Amino acid sequence: MLPMSPTAMGPTISLDLDVDDVEMENYEALLNLAERLGDAKPRGLTKADIEQLPSYRFNPDSRQSEQTLCVICFSDFEARQLLRVLPCSHEFHAKCVDKWLKANRTCPICRADASEVPREAE
Repeated sequence: MLPMSPTAMGPTISLDLDVDDVEMENYEALLNLAERLGDAKPRGLTKADIEQLPSYRFNPDSRQSEQTLCVICFSDFEARQLLRVLPCSHEFHAKCVDKWLKANRTCPICRADASEVPREAE
């Protein structure tokens, strides 16, 4: 194929847009988009929120719930293991659920919002 000269392709259009005007339009478009989308929620909980969830050492003789298995790692709870309780009352190994909650805001079992961390009275 033979190369075409610019004049053979037709007339060119000259745009007299100022670079500052274009940047301002882009900035305003981004502000408008941010306003329409609203505040973004982080996917997981903060370390401080996770640490505020109740936890206790598992005692097989005086179980606090019927749950005997961590559904994250599928291992049975053993004596003296630290368990964490979510607001929905589901229990997990603290290490397992802490890792889960860093990336997710919901209970791995029922999908209830785990971000509703009970706050201590001030």
